[in-house]
Amino acid sequence: MMSQKRLRLQSRHSRNHTKRLSASLNNHDNKTVIMKTTKVISKYLAHYAENLSPWLDGFSRNNPFQRCVVIPAFDESTYFIDRLNNQAPDNTLIILVLNCPKTCTPLQRSNTLKVKEHLLDLGQSIWQGSKDNAVQLIQTPSTHWLVWDITGWNDITPIDTFVPGVGYARKLGMDSALLLFSQNQITAPFFLSTDADALLPNDYFELPSLVNQYTQKERTNCSGYIFPFQHDYLTNSPSKEESNTTSIAASIYEMSLRYYVLGLRWAESPWGFHTIGSTLAIHAFHYAANRGFPKREAGEDFYLLNKIAKTGTVISLKKPVITLSDRASHRVPFGTGPAVQRIQQLDSIVNEFRLYHPSCFEWLKLWQLAIPRLYTQPLTVSLIEVQSDVEVCEKIHGILLALNIEKAINHSRKQSKSADDFYRHMLTWFDAFKTLKFIHTARNKYLPSLKLCEWIQAIELSNIPFITQPAPSQLKWIQLTENLSQKDLQCKINHLSQHLTALDQSTLPHTSSI
Repeated sequence: MMSQKRLRLQSRHSRNHTKRLSASLNNHDNKTVIMKTTKVISKYLAHYAENLSPWLDGFSRNNPFQRCVVIPAFDESTYFIDRLNNQAPDNTLIILVLNCPKTCTPLQRSNTLKVKEHLLDLGQSIWQGSKDNAVQLIQTPSTHWLVWDITGWNDITPIDTFVPGVGYARKLGMDSALLLFSQNQITAPFFLSTDADALLPNDYFELPSLVNQYTQKERTNCSGYIFPFQHDYLTNSPSKEESNTTSIAASIYEMSLRYYVLGLRWAESPWGFHTIGSTLAIHAFHYAANRGFPKREAGEDFYLLNKIAKTGTVISLKKPVITLSDRASHRVPFGTGPAVQRIQQLDSIVNEFRLYHPSCFEWLKLWQLAIPRLYTQPLTVSLIEVQSDVEVCEKIHGILLALNIEKAINHSRKQSKSADDFYRHMLTWFDAFKTLKFIHTARNKYLPSLKLCEWIQAIELSNIPFITQPAPSQLKWIQLTENLSQKDLQCKINHLSQHLTALDQSTLPHTSSI
């Protein structure tokens, strides 16, 4: 009979062999991942990135930057420069893209250029691109700024792919980060993206522990993460009247954002995340694999997140919180600034501002439940199985036909070897954009949006399944009419805004993937 000592020795050898084998496999897998990442990034830089060679050739630094953040800026004050200089850790590269839209005035361009002048007053240029002085590395006492000045490109376009707008500015900044990352000039694979008017928390620049844990567990499958946000008035000394009206408009707009995302999460949609460009961090591999930011005047954040959630997992963090400016703005066609401006201009906010009917999300939830059944069943049968109300089924069916659902189902079936494959193919097709079109088609054909006063009443009567009734307040049952005082309206809106913020926070952290 084998001795106990020999058994222990064999067991130890076996464990050691297993460890060596596991380490070997892990090393092999890591090498495979690195090779794939390098190939994808090289392909993107060669075929889809902006042609940075004429400007960034010769850029080098003995000690690589640990991390980077990309910030587009147009017609901003210089206060954010001082704030970031005090806040950014050592070995942080801030990639600042000074840009102007098509409608830029000479005064706005002059204001934009003051940012670069302020940086040069604080520090000095230690490197400059060889072409037309469009990019330079400015070192201030506390950090480094890679500053792109493309404010004059509207008049003389030095690159064929140039498009005025914030989408191009973000893409140029992120493409620069990716190039430097591929050259080992930046080490962290997550590129931060924010705006000049965002107030960043103190631990913004550190990799969140949740992302670090998830990345280690799932290898490189985390395609990006999103910071939670809140709006506040960050401009310089606004008048009391302006601050009050802006605060109400911004609170209403923020409520509409949280309402939409809460509805998507309740409906179990994989696209239940906020799409705000100043709250993002994108992984280098997934940025390259999805061909970067689209060059749009607005909405570039929505479209990039829509793509990277298909190739990896997007994590919505619970903390730290970014504070965003709630100022009315002309800078982009849509987004926080223009939305706040439009709400301010309404004659009667409570009767003219509208939000999606809650049944839009109930119908979306039914459709999400029906998708797996479509692998082996017709659409009408699948819908009836999840909703016995024939009339509702017919309406959902009509919405899906308008989205060309039959073609998507047939294609997904042909491409799939299993039910799981089919489900993934269908979700790839029914993405964040198709989800929004579903909601809009439901609104336009069957479920008109609610007035703000109707929506608030629905919440207080517990008629929205994913929004609990808020805690009692002295203003709870004040009727929302045009005669409601500004003070009472603001108190009521603030109360509901805080409630939706708390509900949003209660769903975090949240992971989104297909």
